[in-house]
Amino acid sequence: MILVIGNLRSWEREGRAVPVLEGFRFVSLDNLDQEHVTDPVPDVILSALMGENFDAVDVARRLAELGFTGRYRALSNIIPNADSIRGEIREVAPDLEFDLFLLRPTYGA
Repeated sequence: MILVIGNLRSWEREGRAVPVLEGFRFVSLDNLDQEHVTDPVPDVILSALMGENFDAVDVARRLAELGFTGRYRALSNIIPNADSIRGEIREVAPDLEFDLFLLRPTYGA
C-alpha cells in the first residue's frame, strides 16, 4: 500500500477529487495519525518535497513522532541541493528510510 500525503483541502478547493485507487491511501499531514502508518503499514509514503502548508521536513518529523521507520520518498523537480535535503531529513528523522524521487521535466507535453 502506498500512502500519499498532500493538501487534500486544496485539491478539493481546486475541484480535483481525491483519487480512489486500489493500493493507495491519501491523507493530509494534519490528519496523519498512528493508524495511517500501522494499519496496514505502508510499503512507501510519498509527498511533494514542498507543499502548500508543509515540506518534507515536516512530514519526516511527524513520521518520526509516530514511530514510522519505513520508506518515505519526497517528489521534486531536479534540484541542485538534493544531498543537503537528505541530510536535513536524517537530522530530524534518523530512523526513517528517506530519499528523493527527482522528476525530469517533460517538454512538449
